[in-house]
Amino acid sequence: MIRTETLRLTTAGGAGVATGSATTPSAVRGEILGVLLNYTSQPATTDVTLATAGEGGGPAYNILVLTNLNADGYFAPRKGAVDAAGAAIAASFVPFVVADKLTVSLAQGDAITNGLVATIFYDDKS
Repeated sequence: MIRTETLRLTTAGGAGVATGSATTPSAVRGEILGVLLNYTSQPATTDVTLATAGEGGGPAYNILVLTNLNADGYFAPRKGAVDAAGAAIAASFVPFVVADKLTVSLAQGDAITNGLVATIFYDDKS
């Protein structure tokens, strides 16, 4: 079943150096299909990261990292597929599978309430 989680980031700090983050209230379990980012007047220096929170004993890892971007858009992060021996499969990509809370972080932005609204789309496997 396709589900969404929407996170609203309020940033604090000086112009061009403000930061903010938001975390899903509960764990997302399934495949990340995409992320819709809607900025509220952020500078071109803005960096955004979507990552697992690393709760429940699992590791924290990045799913999507965007640097110097302030344009609204839909992003479908994928990772390179590997075979049973761990060797990369050429030109083959798979969705990220998660079972953790997700955090969206913004850096190098401006201080704005709802400076970024991130909607995460995922295929619920719970």
